[in-house]
Amino acid sequence: MTDTHTHPHTHAEPHGPAGVRPYYVIFALLCGFTAVSFVVNYLVRDQKMSHMTGFTVILSVAVVKALLVCAIFMHLKWDWGRLYFLIIPALVLAPFLMLALTPDIVLYWSKVAPPFTRAAPAAFSAEPNP
Repeated sequence: MTDTHTHPHTHAEPHGPAGVRPYYVIFALLCGFTAVSFVVNYLVRDQKMSHMTGFTVILSVAVVKALLVCAIFMHLKWDWGRLYFLIIPALVLAPFLMLALTPDIVLYWSKVAPPFTRAAPAAFSAEPNP
């Protein structure tokens, strides 16, 4: 007698790219972008490129590398439909959390004197103790 009922987890849809070739391509791209960052750093150090241009290029390369890692290695390219309901509320609530905490931060620093205006303890004063 054969078992005719289907198991819900036996025919899952594919998760991620088929094969390892895309992972190797992304790895090569990440290595190339890292090399670009090192070359730009070398050019800035030798004053062949301005600091601001070097910073902009290196920051752009870092953003591209982060997006590649998130999209491919973290499988967001394939799982975005499953994760958007977690990511979008976090992106909306994070600025509101910062806005809600701003009054506490401002009120705290307005009531506390800066450390350089406080009187030094007697042990650290310049006058000798009697």
